[in-house]
Parts: sequence; C-alpha cells; structure tokens
Amino acid sequence: MAAEYAQACKAAGSRKLATVEAAYASGSSELLLNGNRTVELLDARLVDVEVAPLSVALSERNPFSLLNLSYNELNAGAAESIGQLLKTDTTIVALNLAENELGPEAASTLCAALKENKTIRELSLSGNKLGPHGGMEIAEMLQTNTSLKRLELANCELNTQCLVALATVLRENDTLAALDVSRPLAMTIMDEPGAHFARMFKANSSLNQLDLSKSGLRDFGLRLLAEELYRAGPASGLQVLCMRCNKLQLVDDNCVGALAMLLQADTCRLQELALGSNELRDDGALKLAEMVGGNRSLKVLDVTSNSLMSRGLCAMARAAKEQPLLESVTIWGNSFDSAACLAWSPLINRLELDFSIQLDEAAEVYHCVRV
Repeated sequence: MAAEYAQACKAAGSRKLATVEAAYASGSSELLLNGNRTVELLDARLVDVEVAPLSVALSERNPFSLLNLSYNELNAGAAESIGQLLKTDTTIVALNLAENELGPEAASTLCAALKENKTIRELSLSGNKLGPHGGMEIAEMLQTNTSLKRLELANCELNTQCLVALATVLRENDTLAALDVSRPLAMTIMDEPGAHFARMFKANSSLNQLDLSKSGLRDFGLRLLAEELYRAGPASGLQVLCMRCNKLQLVDDNCVGALAMLLQADTCRLQELALGSNELRDDGALKLAEMVGGNRSLKVLDVTSNSLMSRGLCAMARAAKEQPLLESVTIWGNSFDSAACLAWSPLINRLELDFSIQLDEAAEVYHCVRV
C-alpha cells in the first residue's frame, strides 16, 4: 500500500518519509508524524509541500484511523491538502494538528471540510494562532457537524467573543463530549466565559468534559457554573471540570455556597475537579475540604500549587479519608510540614497520590512518604 505514497512523492518532487512507509508495512492503524517525537522529523519537520502527496496517497487508500501531524511547521497549504482529504475520507477518526503554524485561513479551510466529513471524532488544534476569526469559524462549523466528540482549542488566541459563540452553539450541539478552550485571550473582569458556559448547561446534556484553565476566572465565574450545574442535576452530563491557573480563592460566600450545594448534592455527577494553580490558600482549602468530605462522586482531585500550608493540607487529608470513591489526589507545589505528612501518609496505599515535599528540620518524619 506504500506504493501510492511513493508515487505521489515522486510526482510532487517531495521527500519520501521512511516513517510513513514503515507505518504502511506494519499494518498499524496509527500514522504518527508528530515532529516532537518522530526521530526522522526532529531536525526537519513537515512543511506544507510534504503533506500534499501524503493526502493524495491517503485519498486513494487509507488504512489509518489516527493521523498525528502535531509539532510540525504546517500552514494554510497543508490545511488545503488535509481539507481535500477530509471531504471524502471515511477512515480517519482522530486528527491531531496541534502546535503547528495554522492561522485563520487554515481554520476556515478545515472547517469547510469538517462540515462535510462525518467520520472525525477527535480534533486537536491546540497551540495554533487561529485568532478570533478562526474561533468563529469553528463555532459556525459546530452548528452543522454531528460527528466531533472531542475538540481541543487550547492556546489558540481565542477572544471572549469566540468563547461566547462556542458556548452558545453548544446549547444546540448534542454530540460534542469534550471541549478544551484553556488559555484564551479573553481579557475580562466580569467572568463572561463562565457566565455563558453556565447558561449552556441549561440546555446541553452531552458535554462531559470542559477545560476552562487559564481563563482569568474568579469566584463569581465558578459560582455561576456551580449554580447551573446544580440546577441541571442529573440532566447534566459534565463529569470533568478543569479550572487550573485561574484566580479562584473560595472567599466569596455565594461561590462557596453554590459549590457546596453542587458537590454535596445526590445528583452531582462530577468525577474530576481540577483547581490547581489557583489562590485557595488555607482558608479556601478548609472550605473545599468540607465540601469534598460530603461528596459521593469525585474520583480525581487536583489542588496543586495553591499555597496550602499545614492547616489546609491536614483538612484536605481528613476530607480524602471520608471520600470513599476518591482514587487520585494531586497536591504537589504546596508546603508540607511534619503534621501534613503524617496526615497524608495513611492514604498512600489507598490513593494514587502525586505530591512533593519540602524537607525541613523534621526530615526524620518524611521517611513514610515517597517523594
């Protein structure tokens, strides 16, 4: 089957990649051409002209359900070639174009193809400078696409308008299950992204993973999300909520009350809550610990780098002991002392713990904890 690829490369005057030929020969369902890990591409990453013959070959005969072209130097030309392929392809299920040089024009081309494609389930465009225009193109595409289940748009220079458009479209789209819009360029002091995604949960029951990390959200935004998820009850499908690297403190009583109602409700479906790299400190951790202790759905909890000291860490340990379903806790980046170590050490065998310890004069106590 590699003959089609070799012939297309010869016709285009492009280099022939041994990695592609090896993938054909192995019978693998995955074609991995990511420039950060494919040895052949580490010093000479893919450019637009090299994607054209590959797309031609795959349009004739395609054995690959996963196509990974991340960490290369692809631009609008590559998007054009891939777009032509996607309009007719019925094999590719997952397409990874993360960390390339795709811009608004490339986004428009890909979205036009995805309006026709009925096979792609997972698409990653993270790390490309799609900008506001590209973000709006994607929102428009989601109005008609009924196959995408996972969409990754982290660090794509999306603005607040794009996030609002995506949240609005998801009120009608009932197929997308996972959305990552972390690190946008949404400069806001009113938590507009949180407000609009909260409204989205009134109508959407299919989204089960949402990543709003690095979005500048404060307690007010978290409050709005928690209130609508609580009101939605079992009608909401959200199981994973990531809000890392925001400005959450859990000092607002309304926010604390809303989050407590959500986490302690019998209808709560959240299984993973990621609050790492926020500003909880001990006061916020004490409030969170009380909520977690009464929760019966969480399996994964992340409170990394929240400036937690002994008091907050000990409270979180007590809460973890009371949480029967909790499987994994990530707590590194906080300040452990002997009391905190002793509080967490009984949980080592039950939980998957990921944490680091700052050694001090009580070093003799830390032999019970594996750093």
